[in-house]
Amino acid sequence: MELKKAINDRHSIREFESKRVPRKIINKIISDAVKAPSAANSQPWEFHVIDNEKITDKIRREHSKLLITQKKDFETLEKKIKEIAKTFYGNLGNCKTIILIYIPKEKDEFLRMNRFLSVAAAIENLMLSAVEENLGTCWMGSFRKIEKEINKITKVKDKELVAGILIGYPKKGYKSVERKRKKLNEVLKFIK
Repeated sequence: MELKKAINDRHSIREFESKRVPRKIINKIISDAVKAPSAANSQPWEFHVIDNEKITDKIRREHSKLLITQKKDFETLEKKIKEIAKTFYGNLGNCKTIILIYIPKEKDEFLRMNRFLSVAAAIENLMLSAVEENLGTCWMGSFRKIEKEINKITKVKDKELVAGILIGYPKKGYKSVERKRKKLNEVLKFIK
């Protein structure tokens, strides 16, 4: 698949088939992810793959509590998006495989930010590689809001959760909500 096609085809998937992604494919995708650039070649990332249904169910239950605690966040959404979000927050789109991305804990804000940026580059590689494998992904920044609970479930210590990625086979017939992109002249400025 050409890069341009993968970029254009990639979008967040919020409904998945109920089958796990084979570990061989996960290995390939993570192998692509770690080829991302990183600040000072630090490669600060650590990928934790969860495909155990008992563990994914526990994370799903914790995530569903955000519907109550983050109610204000939902009030600003468009009606159609709000309906999708309510269902999705409760069941994580029936996703069977979750990837958690961690960095070492860091007090120095500059180093911490560089690690976050490095992981963001790796996540983009991961998601584009998933498209090539006909898989869907959804970047879950909301997992940071339940980091303590996730770490308790997964027994992860002394690391900071950057994000979670839901990954799986898109449900047949699933159509993602069309999101408008800002025009190039709204986001691009040439300094003279």
